[in-house]
Amino acid sequence: MFTESSSARRGFTLVELLVVIAIVGVLVGLLLPAVQAAREAARRMQCANNLKQMGLAILNYETLHRSLPLTTTGPSHANPQLGSGFASWMARILPQIEQGPLYNSIDFCQSMVDDKSFSGSFDYRHLTMSATHPNARAAATIVPTFLCPSDPVLQTPTLGTAQPAPGSYAGNLGWVRGATGIEGSGAPLKVANGAMPIINPLQPDAWQIPKIKLRDFTDGTSSTALVAERLINNAVGTTGPFGTTMQGSSKPATTSFCAGAGSSNRRLGDWVTYCNGVSVADPTYSLPHGRSWISGWTLASNLYMHVMPLNTRNCHLYGGEDDGSNIVTASSNHVGGALLCFVDGHIQFLSDSIDNQVWWSIGSRNGGEAVGEIP
Repeated sequence: MFTESSSARRGFTLVELLVVIAIVGVLVGLLLPAVQAAREAARRMQCANNLKQMGLAILNYETLHRSLPLTTTGPSHANPQLGSGFASWMARILPQIEQGPLYNSIDFCQSMVDDKSFSGSFDYRHLTMSATHPNARAAATIVPTFLCPSDPVLQTPTLGTAQPAPGSYAGNLGWVRGATGIEGSGAPLKVANGAMPIINPLQPDAWQIPKIKLRDFTDGTSSTALVAERLINNAVGTTGPFGTTMQGSSKPATTSFCAGAGSSNRRLGDWVTYCNGVSVADPTYSLPHGRSWISGWTLASNLYMHVMPLNTRNCHLYGGEDDGSNIVTASSNHVGGALLCFVDGHIQFLSDSIDNQVWWSIGSRNGGEAVGEIP
């Protein structure tokens, strides 16, 4: 008579299988955040390395040219058909980041836009570069040093069919024109007090400064910001009967709100309050943010200011298109803050919770503000 052996093979019961699946799920849940954190740490390290390279490149540029790289450079203002197609400071440091062939391919005697009749335009549709432009290939070239791995790259025709390559970083222009200081007791800022020199070749202005040397950083090169992260706006603009709208993801740190006229005088804290009080963003001013590393046009936002706190909204000023006044702040996709390169070349991660007075102080090169220890 046949009897079943007690040692006969038996399978898993349903309960046992569910337990195993649950254990695997828990392990995956524990490991996935660790893997994501490790990847973000690697991206942040690469981002810091990019800033380090740019900082060294700018210092080498200063040694060679006796000034930090000027932004909004272009043909002489004697040319009435230039428009706002200027070149950025990033285009100028290409030889210092081992991009000499790319630099040599750029015709700096050409306006960086097709329609040259618009000076100080705020509408990005007037300041686009087509695929047939002499500098189209150079403008569309992705420069890895100019891109943070945590900042997604999306080349779009927002600024023309050339599809200019974006950039994740911006140079420090200091405080907004009309700022009366931290306490508000000073006179309105007469000259841009950041790290990057700026001048509009078409409309020179007394607030702009065409040359800044290392000796001009009387507040100390280790206490003055040079370059910071600034998120790219990857939204797509569409124009309809009610104007321009943004389609797709657009974070608060990549949008811009109107903060009034460039002639206003306010202490820095009041600029922040005024900017935060505006309820609706302006797509026309927001869409160009970071969309073209080669562009020196104000609203391409390759410069930023130490006015609004880290990783918050940006604001623009009517009239600021001409003199460079654009209240863009530093921003990043790193958790809790953003990376900055200081003038002496050191890199530091600054927390979103940094004190406003410290943030404002490190934006100024020569105001004598007491910075103290930067957290």
